[in-house]
Amino acid sequence: MSEQSTEDARLSEAFARQQLEDTRPLYRQRLRRLRERDATAFDRALRHYEEVVLPALGAGNAVEAWVEYGRWLAELDGPGRLLAIDPWGRATPYSPPPTEDALILHVPEDPRAPVLATRVPAAPSPSQQATYDLLVLERVELERG
Repeated sequence: MSEQSTEDARLSEAFARQQLEDTRPLYRQRLRRLRERDATAFDRALRHYEEVVLPALGAGNAVEAWVEYGRWLAELDGPGRLLAIDPWGRATPYSPPPTEDALILHVPEDPRAPVLATRVPAAPSPSQQATYDLLVLERVELERG
């Protein structure tokens, strides 16, 4: 088994064990966007993944290494900050290790740049889901009652 497939399996296990959604599709979407916009930055992202992320996934907390890669990847669009969103929807600056129920988002300084979810609970609270829908999916739906 290659180093990449071993670490992919380790990351999948870590997501499942910590009851987190797999954010790899979100990162792949960001990489596709980057490839279309800036081939040099895309090449840097691939090198960073192979040289820094893969070894980090095998060396310690795989989810924490993945969150850090998300921050690094998102900042290719410009500076921002990681925020932890608690189940009540309150945002605080991210500092590891997060609480097990935290939603972690990279929020860019440039309001035109997209927000990237780097850690998503498998069962987000209604407040976290609304935050995710608004900031990551850029979707607003109001409940009618």
